[in-house]
Amino acid sequence: MAAGVQYSQSLIKSLEDSLKSAFNQPYLRLKRRPSNPGAKFFISLESGSKIAQTDDGSEQVVVEILTAERHRSTVWFGFAAAFELADIGKYNLQHASLTVFYDIAGELTPLFRAEWDQLDASNTTSKHAQPHWHFVQSPERIEGIVRTFAKPSAGTLAEFAPEQKSELFAGLVDCGMFHFAMTSLWEKSEIPPYKKRLFDSDDFPKWFKSLTNYIADQIAYLVSHMPPTATPSVRVFGG
Repeated sequence: MAAGVQYSQSLIKSLEDSLKSAFNQPYLRLKRRPSNPGAKFFISLESGSKIAQTDDGSEQVVVEILTAERHRSTVWFGFAAAFELADIGKYNLQHASLTVFYDIAGELTPLFRAEWDQLDASNTTSKHAQPHWHFVQSPERIEGIVRTFAKPSAGTLAEFAPEQKSELFAGLVDCGMFHFAMTSLWEKSEIPPYKKRLFDSDDFPKWFKSLTNYIADQIAYLVSHMPPTATPSVRVFGG
C-alpha cells in the first residue's frame, strides 16, 4: 500500500512547475503551508486574473490556459489541494482537484474536473474510481446561459446559485455526479480491477505532470479548431 503523499516544498514546487509548463503560465505560483496550519490546510493558486464559481458554487482563483503559440484559449483552470495532519509536523495530501472552465458569454462556466481523494482511494467499499473525471455543466448553469442569450437586452449574466433549481430542464439528472475513471479499466492484475489508485510522494507528481500535459494537449487541439476571432493573441510579458 502506498505510504501517502506527504507535504513538502519540493512537492508543491513540482506541482507548480507542471502547471506552469503545461499551461504556459511561467509566473504562476501555488500557495505554501501556512505558519500555523492546524489540523488541515488548503493549497490553491496564489493569484489569478479572475475568480470563478465552481459547480458547487464556491469561488476559486483561476488563470487562463495559453497554447504553445501564446494564444488565448478562453479556457481557464483552478487548482485546489487539501492536506491533513498525519503525524507531528507531517501533513498528507487528502484531496486534489484541477477544474477547467470555459468562457461562455463572459461567464466562466466549469466544464470538467480531474480529482483524486486519498480516503476514497483507500475505501474498497466505494464504487467510485480514483482518480476520476467529473463533467460538471449542471442543468441550472446551462439554463442561466440559455436565458441570458434568449434575453440579450438584459445586459448581464444572472449569478449562478447552486441551490437554484432548473425550470427549463426540470427532471434532468445532474451528470456532474458521474465519476469517469482515469485508471485502466481493463487491468486484470489489480483486485478489484480498474478502480482504485493510491499514490505516494514519488508517483503523485509524475501522475500530475502527465495529467496537466494531457489536458494542455487537448485544449491546444480545441484551440486549433476554433474560429480565428475566438483565439486572440496575447503578448508575452517582457517580449
